[in-house]
Amino acid sequence: MKTLFSQTFVVLLASMCILLVVVAGVFLFGIRRSIQDWNIYRRHALQNLIVPHLQQVYRRDGNLSREAVAQSLSGILTNNQYVYILDPNRNPIFLYYGGEDLLLEGGTPVDNVLRRLDQSREMMRAVLDGDQPIAFLRANTLGFLSDVANRRFVRSIGVSLALGLLVAFVLALLVALLFSRHVSQQARLIGSGLQKLSHGVRNVQFPQQSAREIHEIATSAQKLQQQLQHESQLRRQWAEDVAHDLRTPIAALKTQFEGLKDGYIQSTPQRMKALFSELLLLEGLVNELQELNRMESPEMTLELQPIHADRFAAAIERTFDAFSQRCHAGFSVEHTPCTFNADERLLSRAVENVLQNAFQHVQAGGEVQLRLYRSYQENRVVFEVCNTGRVDEDEIPKLFDRLYRGSNGRHGGGSGLGLSITKAIAELHHGSVTMFQQGDTTHVQLKIPFVAPAASA
Repeated sequence: MKTLFSQTFVVLLASMCILLVVVAGVFLFGIRRSIQDWNIYRRHALQNLIVPHLQQVYRRDGNLSREAVAQSLSGILTNNQYVYILDPNRNPIFLYYGGEDLLLEGGTPVDNVLRRLDQSREMMRAVLDGDQPIAFLRANTLGFLSDVANRRFVRSIGVSLALGLLVAFVLALLVALLFSRHVSQQARLIGSGLQKLSHGVRNVQFPQQSAREIHEIATSAQKLQQQLQHESQLRRQWAEDVAHDLRTPIAALKTQFEGLKDGYIQSTPQRMKALFSELLLLEGLVNELQELNRMESPEMTLELQPIHADRFAAAIERTFDAFSQRCHAGFSVEHTPCTFNADERLLSRAVENVLQNAFQHVQAGGEVQLRLYRSYQENRVVFEVCNTGRVDEDEIPKLFDRLYRGSNGRHGGGSGLGLSITKAIAELHHGSVTMFQQGDTTHVQLKIPFVAPAASA
């Protein structure tokens, strides 16, 4: 498997090499176009220089002879030029190439020039005296590189370009190496930190001065570490609380059974009823622990179905009428008509847990109220339970923790898991549950997102 360093290094180096090749190609293309433009300019300049000389010779002599043309052009021709002059009948008058007069030599060179002129598609320039053609002309340099100075110039440009590309490549190599090492080091630190987390280390430092994406990964890893620390603390506290809550009834049962076994405690119906009540408390605690663990499991799924607010509220009201009579407290249910999708069984369990907690803490003659309505501003369904009485402000953040029972409810029974189960059910619905105090009334609000049945279907 390739490392992040090698992948980053190869990609950066390849990108920079492609950039250098493109820049070099554009530069060479520009040089070539410049040479072509130079050749075109030199050709026109040379021809424009020769034409007046030919016209002057023709006007003076009445015709163009090789000797007269050669003498007239001798001062302007150089060794890196060629000049071909033909009469109107396409017979050669003056053939000059690279410092040599080909007509003087005769033979094959002249035949070759005439053959190339016949086969060439480039038209020769007509030299006119007024409206009368006196000659045809083709003249140009032998090329940009035919000049020694130009060759030295091109050679200098080539050396400079090669050195520039070499220096740029070395710099690109160095930059790619440093950048790839920096990125891979940051990733290696995060990977090493996550590996330490997996082995139980909880004081890992993650890099913060890095690219935004790596910084986000480091921040997420830091949050994960904090969450793991919190979960570890909760797990230890939960284990201690479970052990404590189980130890007390088990110790009581053990004492009772030892007394029955040794004979110093009589087996009466009242005593057996008390023992059975202790067993029921143990069974309820174990069942609720199992239920909470199931709800917090990642495999837990919701069975969504349409819920009508009026039907839901009526069922809750029937269930808790008996509670209100036993507690000598009033109970009322208010709702606004709406239909939404949720897991009705779990939602009923969550609301019932909050109501049981409210009746457990309400004083005789007090009032418990359930309000069910849709918040259009938040687009949520709200279940609000209100009961008379006060809760210590310092205890409110802890009341939804597992096995926590407030100071007002330590002797009121219960497992301390009801509100934790309610919180788990709310989070399964992507909602929330909060508690706050307003005057002498305690409010618990369970909110879940409103999902219309048609949208869910």
